Amino acid sequence: MSAEPGDVRAAVERTARAVMTGNLAQVMADLAPEAMAQLMQIASGAQGISPGQLPSIEGFEVEEDGASAEEARFRVRFRSSAGTLTVATTWRPVMGQWKVAEIGLAGFEPAAGGGPQQGAQG
Repeated sequence: MSAEPGDVRAAVERTARAVMTGNLAQVMADLAPEAMAQLMQIASGAQGISPGQLPSIEGFEVEEDGASAEEARFRVRFRSSAGTLTVATTWRPVMGQWKVAEIGLAGFEPAAGGGPQQGAQG
């Protein structure tokens, strides 16, 4: 199989850049069929917030979250003026290319000053 372990990080970064720039065709090309329903649920905002709801994504960070010969897991943090959205992805080789096989929201941190403070210490 031509899906080498070093290639997976390049695929993750390519996909994150496509999300940041709005290149939907590239995002779709990097999804395995089973990830499509998960992405549609995220895009609908069913889990509270989606990458599409962030104002202009300013950047991203990729962090490896585990790997084996069959799959690799990464967390991608997208930064915007609204805050940081973290997406957890599992990548698997499909017909010689790394594809997103699973995707889900892993967290959202609002930007400083993004909302009212909750209560006082006590």
